[in-house]
Amino acid sequence: MSERDFHVSAPASVPAGDVQLAVSNRGPEAHELIVVRAHASGLPLRADGLTVNEEALDPVIAGTLEPGDPGSRRDLQVHLVPGRYELFCNMSGHYLGGMHTDLVVR
Repeated sequence: MSERDFHVSAPASVPAGDVQLAVSNRGPEAHELIVVRAHASGLPLRADGLTVNEEALDPVIAGTLEPGDPGSRRDLQVHLVPGRYELFCNMSGHYLGGMHTDLVVR
């Protein structure tokens, strides 16, 4: 999968269980990746209105990658149960800029 300003590309679905996400940063700036169980009501924003309130998501966060430099490749190991997940970058303004995608776990 890849990250670039302001887009996350990932497979539409993966099988449940242990999953390795190989993440390439193809953008000109650092990006992080957060994997959460999707909420029907969407993700809560912080008071700044620019970033997702990660503290409110603690029980549903499946995995995180710290910011990676442009051109870097990182691996994230996660254990996923069936359902819908959201993958997003939470650098200031990136989520609102469209840097998120859905992932279905079957």
